[in-house]
Amino acid sequence: MEKNRDYQLAVRENRASWLPPEEAELSPAVRHILARFAAAKRYDPDVSPEERRRSHEEAFLLLGLPDQQVTFATEFSIQRDGEPLRVRLYRPRGCTRPPPVLIYFHGGGMTVGSLEQYDSLCQRLCEQSGVAIISVDYSLSPEKPYPAAVNDAWFSLLWAMANGTALGLDASQLSVGGDSAGGNLAAVMTLMARDEGFPELQFQLLIYPAVGTKGLSSSMEAFEKGYLFEKDDLEVIYSQYLQCNEEIDNWQISPLLAKDHSGLPPAFVISAQYEIMRDDIEEYAAVLRRAGVSVELIRYDGMIHPFLNMAGVIPEGAAAIDDCAARLKAGATTVRKCSG
Repeated sequence: MEKNRDYQLAVRENRASWLPPEEAELSPAVRHILARFAAAKRYDPDVSPEERRRSHEEAFLLLGLPDQQVTFATEFSIQRDGEPLRVRLYRPRGCTRPPPVLIYFHGGGMTVGSLEQYDSLCQRLCEQSGVAIISVDYSLSPEKPYPAAVNDAWFSLLWAMANGTALGLDASQLSVGGDSAGGNLAAVMTLMARDEGFPELQFQLLIYPAVGTKGLSSSMEAFEKGYLFEKDDLEVIYSQYLQCNEEIDNWQISPLLAKDHSGLPPAFVISAQYEIMRDDIEEYAAVLRRAGVSVELIRYDGMIHPFLNMAGVIPEGAAAIDDCAARLKAGATTVRKCSG
């Protein structure tokens, strides 16, 4: 398409304007999804948080992978400051020795998402990688804005380090991961762990993570509307997650803006071709690489945010989960691998 080639040139020159979805080279499955959601407003600020979560859950549970109980899954609550924090532990079948552990933070713009929605994704990721997964039901905004989610994430990481051995896990081999908002939390955890000197993290799995922006993104303008996750949605999310606008420059909100990215664990980073955060995600991978971090970045062509959550109807989403599992299996331990 001539218009699409013109757009690609504009991106390189950082002057891209909006590209209508009908002129984008989207996969057939993605185009079908966009038609299905054309009239939906996923982050309507006038809708109550409870209603937004209910409609989000109903929509994405139908689009995710089929329910397959392929791992040993146990759900329980851990206590943080007297309040329960729900977690779900996935243990690979057939492991003869304690497996390494991935602490996983789900997506949803810090306002929606749940353990239930991410169950099939975590099941497949655990099964394919042979790595145990602890999925964390962290605090959501607007009821609990920043720093509640960051505090929950940090607490769950330290809890896994302290209690993993008792659960039959290799607590010395911890990794972090997540998608979108959860990818933000995972990236923040690597910076906090490095600064605190513990725990030593083996790997970070960043699935289209929300890392903030330096204001140089062409993708933010090119895909600002019509691609399911829109620029206006991002503004609503920040308005509910932040307690004041100035917090946007805090590296715990925008890890891209951290002053130092050295000494972080190896990363596998995913971006989608047609999403507003693409350029910032890829810039984060470049920043990590310049800081000496081992990074593999894959941009999935024809995809939108959040295509892994729709792996039941978008084949590329299921393939990307398996790509994540392969990288996690290779990177989650420095001593031994559990083949499952």
